[in-house]
Amino acid sequence: MLKIVLEKQKETRNMIILVSIFLFVYGLYLFLDWLAHGSFAALFNAMSPQLFAVHQAFNVVLALLAALMLSLSHIKLRLTNSEPKGSTSVPFLSFIFGLLTFGCAPCVIAFFAAFGITFTPLILPMENLPWKIILLLFMAVSFYFIMQSIDKGTCKPKSLSKT
Repeated sequence: MLKIVLEKQKETRNMIILVSIFLFVYGLYLFLDWLAHGSFAALFNAMSPQLFAVHQAFNVVLALLAALMLSLSHIKLRLTNSEPKGSTSVPFLSFIFGLLTFGCAPCVIAFFAAFGITFTPLILPMENLPWKIILLLFMAVSFYFIMQSIDKGTCKPKSLSKT
């Protein structure tokens, strides 16, 4: 089943979906990095060019993993009318983890305070890069399990004509 899903991913429509999701998630992560510092000038002043490049590399990889998981799960859903197990919950949990850990700390605190929840976020070295590393590991495990779920799918594909 995984081979069929990967072949379908090469179709123009599916590539547009993949790129759209990637651009949205990458833009969101870049925006959260920006919010954490207040402006791009402050962001560049707070980080060395090398650390900024590392952060952006992590953002690209995280966005690509999220886009691939969602895109391939969508293709399997269209082919078999059944979602891979965990295909919606794991990327959602990863997304929430990303928002809560390496985004704009004052924004997260204000969001939870609106619901009566107070807490102090843990600020880590290298502009919170360890949170992105933890998120990348979480997303990699999620990606593995979703790929296994797609590969071991029990439903037979519908007609392989264009849908």
